[in-house]
Amino acid sequence: MVGALASGAALAAEAATNEVVRVTAAPLPKYRAEEVDSGTLVALPPEVSPFTVDSLTEDFIRERNATDLDQLLSLQPGIYQGGKTLMARQAGTYAIRGYSGSEVLLGGVPLAGGIGTFLDPTLLERVDVVKGPVGGAYGGQMGDMTDLMGAGGTVILQPKRASLEEDFHDFLFKGAYSRASGSRLKVAADVNRVLGAEGRAAARVPMAYEWREPGWAPSGAGHGTTFSAAPSLTMLAADRLEAGLDLFYQYSDQPAYQGVRTRWGKPYGSGWDDTYTDADDRMRFETFGGTFRLDGEVTDWLSLRTRLSYFQTESRYNYRGPFSNKGFDPDPASGKRYEWAAGDRLGRTFYAGQDAVFTFDTFGVEHQFLVGVNASVKENQGWGTFISSGVTNDDYVAVIKGDPDNYSDTRQAKIGVNAQDLLRWRGLSLIAGVRADWHDSVNHAHQWAYSPRLGLSYDLLEEGWAILFANVALTETPNFNYKRWPGDTGTAPSDYLDTTWRAVQREAGLRVNPVGSLWLSGAYFRIDQSNAPIAMTDEAGEGYYADDGKTFSQGVELSASGNLTDDWSLYLAYAYIDYTDKTNHRSFDRYPPHAVSLWTSYKAPWFRDAVFGFGARWRDAWMMTFRGGPAGEDQIAKRLLTFDASVDFPLTKKLTLGLAVRNLFDSRGIESARNLQAFANDGRTFELTLRYRF
Repeated sequence: MVGALASGAALAAEAATNEVVRVTAAPLPKYRAEEVDSGTLVALPPEVSPFTVDSLTEDFIRERNATDLDQLLSLQPGIYQGGKTLMARQAGTYAIRGYSGSEVLLGGVPLAGGIGTFLDPTLLERVDVVKGPVGGAYGGQMGDMTDLMGAGGTVILQPKRASLEEDFHDFLFKGAYSRASGSRLKVAADVNRVLGAEGRAAARVPMAYEWREPGWAPSGAGHGTTFSAAPSLTMLAADRLEAGLDLFYQYSDQPAYQGVRTRWGKPYGSGWDDTYTDADDRMRFETFGGTFRLDGEVTDWLSLRTRLSYFQTESRYNYRGPFSNKGFDPDPASGKRYEWAAGDRLGRTFYAGQDAVFTFDTFGVEHQFLVGVNASVKENQGWGTFISSGVTNDDYVAVIKGDPDNYSDTRQAKIGVNAQDLLRWRGLSLIAGVRADWHDSVNHAHQWAYSPRLGLSYDLLEEGWAILFANVALTETPNFNYKRWPGDTGTAPSDYLDTTWRAVQREAGLRVNPVGSLWLSGAYFRIDQSNAPIAMTDEAGEGYYADDGKTFSQGVELSASGNLTDDWSLYLAYAYIDYTDKTNHRSFDRYPPHAVSLWTSYKAPWFRDAVFGFGARWRDAWMMTFRGGPAGEDQIAKRLLTFDASVDFPLTKKLTLGLAVRNLFDSRGIESARNLQAFANDGRTFELTLRYRF
């Protein structure tokens, strides 16, 4: 829904001589963003946007205390991930509005190696979830395995950036314990300094170190550690022109985990927090990079936005998981059957983008006309192997790194040109635009793709509290790397499909502001996808692909977000999804058909301004899948209902004590799944937090 969850906690201030004294004792959290440019490419209040964007604010991120991005997004209805693992083909991507494969962008630019799912939310100012086909804004997205990308939306991470407004120091210590899920300790710091006497530059360094001992780790596995940092530098190159450099680094070394097998929604041959891995099975990755940015007004009518970025990720993994294919036949002695994966891969992403926004009026109509061009290159190389058939606990298969069958070196490039106009007249806002992308993939296969879109919103009474919105959007992306005929060698462009898959969305809704800053929103959407590759097999058993795939998803999304009073904040969201495979004439619950998420905070003036929080999450049952189809009637994920509670108590004006219990009643179930490998949700977790800010 519309931007749920707003910018960081407001700080009370009072003037004393020439100094500013900040009172940081448990301010009321904010759950609604004032403006967002994700999806629209120009800044708009979320209620005015013709498109749907959910914004998870810094306050929401802090209160929910997620370990990583995957856990944070699992709290949102209608967003799903296929397992937090490096072993999955689409690691680091998310399913939105019924379509999987949407990758994560950091500040609007792509990351490398699917690492987004492991990113520490402590480094983020905000997370924007853009709903619907996003080709008109960002182009059809390119995944490492060239799977279908961008049909349902994308996730845009907004990093914390250096502020020219004030100096602050924020230190955080968090401890968490769960009998089932294990223990965690986190130490975090966020320091911002305004540089120079004139205050025309600033530096900010948010960082976090986490120690974790998973409850499921086998004896002798050792703990896991993660270090994350996102230094940022901002300076005024001119009075209205701001330059900046946003860096990012993260290293993680964790015991490996690939889920458990389930049947009828319960663990089969193990418990919720068991593992199939050995003590020496590990998952390690290191990622670093950064973005140079230049933003500002060159004249009263021209604004520029420049981005240059580079990211690199090396992932190393060696672990086993439960057998993920259908026809599960467990080993009689252990009740388990295994598959094994190992690899060492390096991913790089290069990006350059330039947007120009022209602001002018014609006959009383305000225009923000955007022209942009950007280019991105993705490289992925290294070795890896995946073995599933016949692998048992004692049948470990050796990996030969020099085997050419285990090594790959791919490169994909995309150059896009975008033209878009935002027109505003009285209560009407209209965005119309088209993007053209030239794609270059392996073996020098080339393809053009075009993604137009049209969206409008209308303030019914021109008083800013009842707004209709609607949009229609098309995204298309080439079907690269899918062999078109049996017997093709894959060495020439003609061996692959040369068509594009297409996703068309139609959406309409209403937003209402009944009280305070609280906004209610409701929307209906339908996405039709066509020309998608589907697997075929000839009489000899050789595989190839045809571009005959047709599917559609439709649904309803409702939300309430903002402040009901000065002391009471609310976020409530509901999502309904209906998915149909038109190619095979079947409709099934590929994702939970119904999902609800609630989080509310109340600031108690009668109790030293302590902030009390309460949350609930409910998700309907859904069917686990194998290669996009239902895995069987016995492969289901049951309904899941959890409750959370917290309190932030100000000990002094600078020191706050936080207490929380997540999953109060210790409800256990399937959080996500990759094929038939199910990942369990966390058990009951107790948390203690100390925050010192000055």
